[in-house]
Amino acid sequence: MNEPHLARILPHTAPLDGPPRALLVALRRMAIHGLYDASASLLMFEHFGLHFRKPLVLMRALLMEVSQTTRKPIQIAPCCASRMTPAENALLRAMTCADHDPAQAGQHLQDLTQAPAIEGLLATTRVLASALRDSGRELKVEA
Repeated sequence: MNEPHLARILPHTAPLDGPPRALLVALRRMAIHGLYDASASLLMFEHFGLHFRKPLVLMRALLMEVSQTTRKPIQIAPCCASRMTPAENALLRAMTCADHDPAQAGQHLQDLTQAPAIEGLLATTRVLASALRDSGRELKVEA
C-alpha cells in the first residue's frame, strides 16, 4: 500500500507507547474481537498491573455506549497499524480532555457519533479519564 493512500485512510499518527498506545490497542481489540477479548484484558493487566479492572470495565462500557449512541459507522484500524482513523483519534482526544475540558470532549464525541444527545457517553468518558488519572496513567496525546 502506498504512503499517500495510507495517509488518506488513516490520517492520524497513533501514539507509540504509554497509556495512549495501550488504550488504543485494547480499544481496537475489543472493537474487532468483542468486548471480552482476552488479549485486550491481558494488555490492560500488563499495563495497569493489579489496578487494571476499573479501566478495563470502563473501556468496555465506553465502547458499548459508543456503539449504542452512534449514528454513523465507526472505522477501526488493525491493531498493529501505526496510524489512526478519524474515529479512533476523536475517541482518544475525548478521553484526553474529558477531565479538564468537558466541552471539548463533548465536541470530539459529537464528531465521532453524530448523535443528537451524547450526555451519557460524555459521562462515561469522564469517569474513564478520571480513573486513568487516579491510577497515575493520565492520557497525554500529542497534537
